Amino acid sequence: MIIQVKITWLIGLSIWAAIKREALYVAAEGIAVPAEIDAIYKDVLKTSIGPFAQMDLVGLDVVKDIEDNYAQNRDALPKEPRDLLAQMIREGKLGVKTREGFYKY
Repeated sequence: MIIQVKITWLIGLSIWAAIKREALYVAAEGIAVPAEIDAIYKDVLKTSIGPFAQMDLVGLDVVKDIEDNYAQNRDALPKEPRDLLAQMIREGKLGVKTREGFYKY
């Protein structure tokens, strides 16, 4: 049972990492804004929160640290998601903890 829970958790984290990174990439490329991406995500997957709102809850500085770690350990990850996060951090937008990230709180 414990092994199954760990495997399920690791699979979930891997899928979340890909979703988060692609959502950031789409926003960084100007294809859609975070609110549009969150709305689509919530509508399609029937969830209560989208990836950008989730990142705001976690903290954009924490998300950036995680992305930097992935980039050190995996080849060919796009830099645009990390660049977008770095820009927001420079602007003091860390998410809920600073009352502004992708959204205002």
